[in-house]
Amino acid sequence: MLLTIQFDQVEQITPDASSAKSAKKLAKFEAWNNISGSTDQWIWGEIQGSATYQSAIFLPELKCECSCPSFKRPCKHALALLMVYTEYQDKFSIQQDDQAIPDRVQKWRDKKSKATEKKEKAIDKPVDEAARAKRQLAREKKMDAGIETLQTWLNDIVSMGLGRLRQQQHEMFRDMQSRLVDAQLNGLVSYLEEFSSALYQTDWQQQCSFWLAKLSLAVQLWQHRQQLDPMLLEEMKQLFGVNLPSDAWDHIAVQTINIHAVGQVTHELLNTRGRYRRQWLWDSQKQCDYLLIDFEIPPYSIFGLTLPQQQQLSVTAKFYPVISQQRIRLEEQLATLQQGKVVTIAPQGLTDFEQLFQHYAHGLKQNPLQLIRFFWLNQLRLVKHEKRVYLVDQNQHMCAIEVKQFVELWFLVGDEPFSAGLEWNGLQLTLVSIWQGEHFQCL
Repeated sequence: MLLTIQFDQVEQITPDASSAKSAKKLAKFEAWNNISGSTDQWIWGEIQGSATYQSAIFLPELKCECSCPSFKRPCKHALALLMVYTEYQDKFSIQQDDQAIPDRVQKWRDKKSKATEKKEKAIDKPVDEAARAKRQLAREKKMDAGIETLQTWLNDIVSMGLGRLRQQQHEMFRDMQSRLVDAQLNGLVSYLEEFSSALYQTDWQQQCSFWLAKLSLAVQLWQHRQQLDPMLLEEMKQLFGVNLPSDAWDHIAVQTINIHAVGQVTHELLNTRGRYRRQWLWDSQKQCDYLLIDFEIPPYSIFGLTLPQQQQLSVTAKFYPVISQQRIRLEEQLATLQQGKVVTIAPQGLTDFEQLFQHYAHGLKQNPLQLIRFFWLNQLRLVKHEKRVYLVDQNQHMCAIEVKQFVELWFLVGDEPFSAGLEWNGLQLTLVSIWQGEHFQCL
């Protein structure tokens, strides 16, 4: 049986509005010929354009192929075929005989199979532990040198003063960023970017002091890393940019968690090389957040599918081996996952801001370099006072939030209570999503 694909899943892989518009014009059942599918979850079809184009899709990954010359992937033809499939799935008969599969489709299937086999062989290939240890030692020496340079740089800033730093910050930050990249400390470049950006904020003294302290703490923790909890050290390495070895996942147990997908935030990568997306998940039972991160680096990759929102889902995942137990990796295809039974009930969250900050403080005890956490709060109200926007909890405590378009938000919630997904980074509270009655919206 072929997987069922929902239209919102098609929308998630659409590259842009013009592709969606063009695809909808071609998404007519009668325009497609020789449509069919295979037992290994491929579907295909032909459509007449300036030539006869053949499109195919591997459903579990929504991987699209087409014989057209377009550079976009997925192209308008593959998108149109997928749209037709969402409405006429029963018309895609499964070919049991591989000889009946068109040659071009067979080539795509073979290419996919070879890529899978190559990946499996790479996983099965024994790891040269001595060579790995040697590479890790060489990298740590580079990182040591970079950390020492960073410490000297931070000392110079303290001696100079933040006021003078504002006057000549471009040159100083640019040079330090290059040094961190050379030392393979790419993760700390984001800290440096935040520090640089803080110099232009209204409350720049507070924000600059915050990032100065975080960078100084990162230096101190690294220099005394032998004394750290192994899980904290692993988390710090990942924060600095050291990737987890692929074979490490083989030894991590799979867990089943019940969650809501209730937040999504997209950011530009350094020097606009692409974007990354944080998908926030909330566990109502444990009252905690989980995090999925994926990257879009054109033209090599696009964002993958997201978990369906406004539904309670049971998913299997592996936790990164770090102390915070926040970031996870899903162990199932999202296209496959959405076939399961889902329950649409509102998540249960924290009751007030005091609980939020207590949870955050507990996380800081585990990992002093902790930054962004996500929280779900129930029964909030929206108010505006002296040009500032606030959320008010059940205990009538107020907390200022970052909102770009207050009027639009007010039209959504009015003066009625609602639940909300919030990001807290130690400095400011950002409203990410809202849920009121039957209405959910990610902002």
